[in-house]
Amino acid sequence: MRFPWANVALIFLFSFELLTGYLGLTHSNSEWIASMHLHRIAGFAILALFIWKSRNILSSFTVRRNWQRSPETMLTSTVLLVGLLTVLGLGLAWSHLGSYSWMGFSGTTIHMTLAIGLVPLLLWHALRHRISLRSRYVADRRNFLRLGLLGAAGLLVWQASESLQSVAKAPGAERRFTGSYPEDGPTFPVTMWLNDRTPTVNPNSWRLKVSGHVFNPYELDLGALREWQDEMTATLDCTGGWYTTRTWRGAQLPNLLALANPKPGASSITITSRTGYFRRYSLDEAQRAMLATEVDDEPLTAGHGFPARMVEPHKRGYDWVKWVDSITVNDTGKLWQPPLPLT
Repeated sequence: MRFPWANVALIFLFSFELLTGYLGLTHSNSEWIASMHLHRIAGFAILALFIWKSRNILSSFTVRRNWQRSPETMLTSTVLLVGLLTVLGLGLAWSHLGSYSWMGFSGTTIHMTLAIGLVPLLLWHALRHRISLRSRYVADRRNFLRLGLLGAAGLLVWQASESLQSVAKAPGAERRFTGSYPEDGPTFPVTMWLNDRTPTVNPNSWRLKVSGHVFNPYELDLGALREWQDEMTATLDCTGGWYTTRTWRGAQLPNLLALANPKPGASSITITSRTGYFRRYSLDEAQRAMLATEVDDEPLTAGHGFPARMVEPHKRGYDWVKWVDSITVNDTGKLWQPPLPLT
């Protein structure tokens, strides 16, 4: 792209896409709906930018001298351009044509993975065009106006596409604000996060251990846990691109923690699976969570987390830890873990 403002706009918009995409990936409650709307607006704004500067883009790739002088740079730029267009295309296809998968991976998973994979190339692009990031370009009033115009174009196209989908009753009209599609049948998919596998759990020997920064550590067998009959209707929204709203029954987490009597200074809890998978919750998040043993009046199946799994309406599916066998109260915060689980 010949003009500095286009590089500034691309770097800003793509970074904004990564931020809003991450927020959508980590939150399931409607309070974060704005982040996903902004994600879609920025996506259409990037598309508008490519259309706006298409002549300059094509001319730079068709000049033979550029390829002769720096073939590595041109090849890397080509990969970046194709990657960006592919990510945009996958996102548009998922949002408008309905859910799809390839080699067992959903379209939204491929979209997210490719976007993350483009980060090193975007950093390379930013360094190569670092002159565009000088204050005299970034703070230029005309650049703000151009960026505002791109944002307005993204907003208008997004609104038009949503309205057309609604009128035409297209598949995309059914998706949740996170982009997930409904699974309303009598059963719902069994999915795992990365390398997790369904373990074999003996219900007779299984025990739930509650320990850590507490005065009264204890254990419960499955029969004792099932005596709790608290009920909650909550939406499981999987990052694989589907969601389902079900009725869950089990023990409210605040009640289980109250039995353990956390010590002063308790700040978070770690929910650990039989497989070793774990996620941390703040104590505030724990107040709205449940350790479920049933779904829709039926005991959990092995694939859905038997004998017990976490239910937290504000979290995405990977935080709903399955096959739970321990709850540890910590005197450190929930941020002492990767932003997304690594295993």
